[in-house]
Amino acid sequence: MGGRKAKDTVGVVSYSMTISATASGSSVPPTAELITGLLVDKFEVDPAAVRDDARMTELLVDSLMVVEMAISLKDDLGVTVTEDELRELGFAEFASRVDARRAG
Repeated sequence: MGGRKAKDTVGVVSYSMTISATASGSSVPPTAELITGLLVDKFEVDPAAVRDDARMTELLVDSLMVVEMAISLKDDLGVTVTEDELRELGFAEFASRVDARRAG
């Protein structure tokens, strides 16, 4: 159990560092990478499952995860997404929409 906690802590630190770098403007990672980081680090999604053609509902398997992802995107990236978008879109299209909102 101790090894599991250490792994989770490392993932959270890695994710936090990515968001901090983005917030400071030093280097802005592509939106798809940020979303992938959230999925893997916060929601423990298998990185191999995060593909352009994957439905967001395949990655966020229950309604609580959908709500938490919407909140995380708002809190971390300042982007508002709807639960419908998270339920209906594939990863690539969803990342594209979030990217457009980040840009403007």
